[in-house]
Amino acid sequence: MKKKKYSNKNTLNEIYEKVNHNKNSQLVEISGKAEVKSNVKNFLNNYKFIVITILILILILLIYTFKSNPIIILYCIGFLVALFLLVMYSASYKITLDEKELNVYINFQNTKIDSDSLANIYISKEKMHLFFIPIYNYNLNIIYINDDTPMIMSFPTVMINRKSLVKLFSIIKTEKIKNEDKK
Repeated sequence: MKKKKYSNKNTLNEIYEKVNHNKNSQLVEISGKAEVKSNVKNFLNNYKFIVITILILILILLIYTFKSNPIIILYCIGFLVALFLLVMYSASYKITLDEKELNVYINFQNTKIDSDSLANIYISKEKMHLFFIPIYNYNLNIIYINDDTPMIMSFPTVMINRKSLVKLFSIIKTEKIKNEDKK
């Protein structure tokens, strides 16, 4: 008998279906502490084959286009690397949640939100098109109340460690809001 190799690769769709709740829920209790980091390392771990394939295609196109002038190839590669690092840095963030507060660190800013003012944390799913290819975009949404006004923060989940995202939803207890409460 061959043993089946079990891999616990939670895709964002599986996380969305299993542990996520909808936006019409109310945050009831936070039990424990969780930390979600979005960085380049997680992105490369999640999408290494896609990134390598795209990089090889770009390199082949650059070499084919500028084969007579290798200096331009180096300039283009340098520009693309700088652009990639800038985009990855601007999409990097860190969220820590415990019983007392929620801390969001993004680009040199630190936002602290008291856990009593948190209304809901959920993942949204949006269908988009990338070069005529339909894809799904997942965002981590945090709704909180600031001066009696509901505010929402939305973060991309492309560069998140998925196990930490599951842990974040495991410490959150929610209730579905009834139709009378919505009005």
